[in-house]
Amino acid sequence: MKKKILLLSTSLFLLVASAWAQRTVTGQVTSSDDGSAIPGVNVVLKGTSSGTITDFDGNYRLEVPEAGGTLVFTFIGLLSQETVIGSRSIIDTSMESDLAELDEIVVTGYGTQEKKEVTSAVTSVKAKDFNKGMVNDPVQLIQGKVGGLTVGKTRG
Repeated sequence: MKKKILLLSTSLFLLVASAWAQRTVTGQVTSSDDGSAIPGVNVVLKGTSSGTITDFDGNYRLEVPEAGGTLVFTFIGLLSQETVIGSRSIIDTSMESDLAELDEIVVTGYGTQEKKEVTSAVTSVKAKDFNKGMVNDPVQLIQGKVGGLTVGKTRG
């Protein structure tokens, strides 16, 4: 009887352990345009909250179930991509630009809006418009270029 209980408990343990078995999947995410690494890409195991982001070199590392699943790669301005894991432990991905998704937005002190919905004055200063010469403070780059803008400094 003890042998049957021991055998049953061992079988149950192995069944539960295999269901929770994890393995590591690694890889690199690059741009299909020029092959450069893309830092900050979200890599999520589909249907779960398990995920990570790519590091500065576009590399990621994620624990996934032994059974596999699907990885979902997302990044603003790039097409989302889904890749079936299967039995692979290294999954490199190349992401394409999604130019249709990019719209002009305006970042305000309290949120964001599309440019066409903004009802107040908006001014853009491009790098070619910056003030030339010696600059001791970044504020000096745009001084006098934006009407109505006053920048003050406090000393504490």
